[in-house]
Amino acid sequence: MQLLRVDFSSEIGFGHLKRASLFSEKLKMKNEKVIIICKECEQRYTDIPIIKIKNEDGFFEKVKELKPDKVIIDNYNFTYEDEKKFKKLFPYIKLICFDDTYEKHCCDEIINHNLGVNINKYDNPQKVKIIKPLVGENFKKAKKRRYKKKGIFISFGGTDAKGIGLKVLRQLKNCGLRVDFYTTSANKNLDKLKKFCFLNRWCRLHIDEDVAEGMAKSEFGVITPSTVAYEAIYMGLDFIAVEVAENQKEISKYLKQKRIKVLNVRDIRKIDGFIFNKQ
Repeated sequence: MQLLRVDFSSEIGFGHLKRASLFSEKLKMKNEKVIIICKECEQRYTDIPIIKIKNEDGFFEKVKELKPDKVIIDNYNFTYEDEKKFKKLFPYIKLICFDDTYEKHCCDEIINHNLGVNINKYDNPQKVKIIKPLVGENFKKAKKRRYKKKGIFISFGGTDAKGIGLKVLRQLKNCGLRVDFYTTSANKNLDKLKKFCFLNRWCRLHIDEDVAEGMAKSEFGVITPSTVAYEAIYMGLDFIAVEVAENQKEISKYLKQKRIKVLNVRDIRKIDGFIFNKQ
């Protein structure tokens, strides 16, 4: 059995859920059971069964009850002290922790799938496993297809909690460009997006649709320097990234080294000019 300690919601987003579940699938043995343990989550956003807890003590109780072979942590709030306590309570269970900010860890294996990782930044590099960015089967299938490419792909994750995508759309209003905006039903700004796209027919809103196919059909992208950037690079999609969160700085640094334009939120008012310069 595998346990995934991960939270996800319209506020947190789905990035951690996506990478933890993809990684879990790679490790999964035939017929092995996988369960998500979470404080903040909803079953409707995943096919993996979930168990809700109130705090990490509740998590430890579930580990004791379920006796998994391995536990995968993808949660910034699961601290070094939590890891120490876990290994003291369950020394026989393999503890695997995702990390993309070079934190201190007390686990059996650290997973970093960022591009441009510097393993020497870790206190215990011998425990670090660098893996290729994780992409789903839908991206592998979409990459093989030959679509006619047209327009701009925009995605600010499944939830876009800060409403950055809508700000980008408003800035592109008079550009005469076709835009395909991809999001999910967990986006809190969905009503505003629906209204905007209804009034501006150059913008097509895609809710809970295949992002891989959207990328494959597009000429250019406006995205965040996060999991979606890995997917865009894999798909060969040229893009501009807009940094909206602290944990995106390492990926932003890598993209800049590769001469991919990374904007701050305050630069959104200039985004139309950047897009025309790229085309």
